[in-house]
Amino acid sequence: MQQISLIDETFNLLNSEHYKITLQILFDSFSFTIFDSVRKKHILLNHYQLENSENFNDVLKPLISDNEILKSNFDDFRIFVFTNNIVIIPSSFSNQDKNNDYANFNFNENNSKSFLCKSSFDTIINYSISKEINDLLTTIKYNTLYPHAISILKEAQIASLQKNIVNSLFVCVLHQFIEVVAIKNNELQLFNVFQYQNDDDFCYYLNYLFELFKFDKEKVPIIFSGITKKNDSRISKAEQFFKKMQYSKSSTQYIYSYRFNEIPQHHFSNLFIIAYEDNKRY
Repeated sequence: MQQISLIDETFNLLNSEHYKITLQILFDSFSFTIFDSVRKKHILLNHYQLENSENFNDVLKPLISDNEILKSNFDDFRIFVFTNNIVIIPSSFSNQDKNNDYANFNFNENNSKSFLCKSSFDTIINYSISKEINDLLTTIKYNTLYPHAISILKEAQIASLQKNIVNSLFVCVLHQFIEVVAIKNNELQLFNVFQYQNDDDFCYYLNYLFELFKFDKEKVPIIFSGITKKNDSRISKAEQFFKKMQYSKSSTQYIYSYRFNEIPQHHFSNLFIIAYEDNKRY
């Protein structure tokens, strides 16, 4: 297992009642960051990454359920869970009473629980999570649960409201999956979670979207977030076709420990896009 641990010298678990925490659970990793509401500063980031031979149940699940930091009492505790069983619905068409109907139509029977969640662009996210993840969540004292993709939708909405980029493609790179949001004329055109097999498959789908929306490969930016490697083969392949590639940046509304400068911003930028004050709005 690979691990990243960035801890500011001001961190003290005895002050957890003043801390807000965000936990991210993916298929192959989990991460959490802690925000000091007194100092208005992010002071801790821990990340645990599986090796290819390891699996979630054997390694990550015990690490999460037995982690002493996660057992503390926090001022706020929210969780982002990745799932590819997810669709967005216009708010005007959404109905809480029909949540199970949405789930039965869209998702398979292996997913034990479905949720509705308010999102950006006046949409509702309908998503479901597996039984093993749902069982894990019962061991955690959290306040708010989000689908992982809510962050990239929020990032795209912020960019579209600024109107400095009329057309754009936002891509969160994950292991074997990408979350994609397409913006055209400052309006949401597409949201999707795409499973890719290799670098060619990765680039083919991005190229397909550029053709679909008639985006100019010389001018329309692709904004990448998520963990990438140095000289990442997926990004290197994409650079052969798309000329305006950028990386997501952490929200400027926060202060971050100097320790966070040890990693590229786009690796965990999604954890900081939605302000804790906005939790009640979603």
